[in-house]
Amino acid sequence: MNSTSSLTTINSSQQPTFQELTMAGRLTKTSVGILLFIGWLLLFIFGMSLNSKDYRILIFHDGYIDFSYLILYAATFTPTNTALLASLAGVLGGFASNLAADNQLQHLRPTMLDPKSEDFESYMYMTENPLVSMLRGFITYLIFIAGSYLTNFTTSVDPNDSAGFAGMNASSYFKFAVSVSLLAYLAGYDPSRMKGLVNSINFTRKDQPATPTQATVVTHQTTESVQVATTGTQPNVNGQPAKADG
Repeated sequence: MNSTSSLTTINSSQQPTFQELTMAGRLTKTSVGILLFIGWLLLFIFGMSLNSKDYRILIFHDGYIDFSYLILYAATFTPTNTALLASLAGVLGGFASNLAADNQLQHLRPTMLDPKSEDFESYMYMTENPLVSMLRGFITYLIFIAGSYLTNFTTSVDPNDSAGFAGMNASSYFKFAVSVSLLAYLAGYDPSRMKGLVNSINFTRKDQPATPTQATVVTHQTTESVQVATTGTQPNVNGQPAKADG
């Protein structure tokens, strides 16, 4: 079986590796994706404009729990709000990758991806269940929260009490929610793209001395030859004049 790049040709009678979505499936995923995107926008607006403290004092009323205020509190409290945003961003990435993979499958119908190629791994992520993408987005949120202890995202109510969590101001919330949602979306869409993004970052130290190339050595030797020809003296070696022979 001949292979070209990462694609391997097969007989036209053999079924493709990935099944194409039906028209009803495309419409369903598109409609659900639009609704989830509207839900993400509403949650983001709630987190930006509403104060969760106003609803926390109204949760318990006459010894009973008012679930309407409990839901409002959960939707506006920063930790739960951003957790929902990350989960929605992850599932949105899952729906988007499903539709993108279905569009690519229409052009790859005569071929099958090589199971050992990176394209096959990427296609596996892009055709997985959006529920898996949602869970991956939530895991991204947990990782981001764990790393936020090393940043200045949150402030304490009492400077002497590091355990007190007051949430964020509007500017910090905006940066935090957008950052975690973007990472969750990428994790839900195709995690292999995040690996490629990390690998593309150059961590080489800038203060490392450059390795002399052959062209540099030839240029240096040519300069010394010109100096000898014009002055009749040997060039300096390490800042010291060279000793004459004889």
